[in-house]
Amino acid sequence: MPSLAYAQLEITTHCNFACFYCAGRAMPQRHMSMDIFAGILGRLPGTSLTVSLQGEGEPLLHPVFWEMVAAVKAAGHRPYTITNGSTVAHPQRIAAEFPEIGLSLDTLDARFAESIGRLQMDRVLRNLDRLLDCMDASRIVIHTVDMGQPLGPVSRLVSDRGLKHLIQPLQRKDDYRRHYSPVTALVPAMATPRPMIQSNQCASPAVCGYVQRNTMRYFNVDGVEMLCPFIKDVQGYAGLEPLRNSFAEGRAPSCCSGCAELERPSAGLRSPSPMTHRQPAR
Repeated sequence: MPSLAYAQLEITTHCNFACFYCAGRAMPQRHMSMDIFAGILGRLPGTSLTVSLQGEGEPLLHPVFWEMVAAVKAAGHRPYTITNGSTVAHPQRIAAEFPEIGLSLDTLDARFAESIGRLQMDRVLRNLDRLLDCMDASRIVIHTVDMGQPLGPVSRLVSDRGLKHLIQPLQRKDDYRRHYSPVTALVPAMATPRPMIQSNQCASPAVCGYVQRNTMRYFNVDGVEMLCPFIKDVQGYAGLEPLRNSFAEGRAPSCCSGCAELERPSAGLRSPSPMTHRQPAR
């Protein structure tokens, strides 16, 4: 492998939430086996990486989550994960094992949160407080999906408590959008959908920063290796080399259809590492 900086492993697709923008709810619900996990970890380069245990499920639901964290650390890597906040049973252990931890929080409006599938708001906020009792605020990253909702309340909470904040736009890629229709009326970003760039309509030649930089790897729950975490329908994914070859020829493959990265090649892409990119709260 090249000089990687970040690897993301989807250790489970199981989740106790029903977030409308999560493609995982339509996926087979399963946990990554320890054999697949160990095989991936053994293939990563020996240099210290950030290894994030996250994907389309709630990582803390994996029955051997803590064994996986221990294996990441034993391999000399830096563990990270993003939890929905409802399953934080051992905040002291999180504080002891993780240099930083991510918690997803899109709104403080409990009614809106329920309507988009983000459940147990009171419990999530209590668990955030429990984490803050155990670790410095600078080690907690709040992850927010910007779907056009008012971001002021979350931003103020982040600012008041000295947390870090990562805001990312609602993913409009085809293999995400197909799941959005039940809540379209509730989400401002979807009220006036913009035309989607298809694989044969993108900038000429097609450019993807993940392909260009080649510094991260994403492994889905079945252990399929990809250059980014945005390919959810793997039926159209032929592998790393065919994907690279398509972009080398100036063509985006069908598995990339609708991806926003194809629309702004000259602007660069968001860093794959949640530790190195934080958009200002707004």
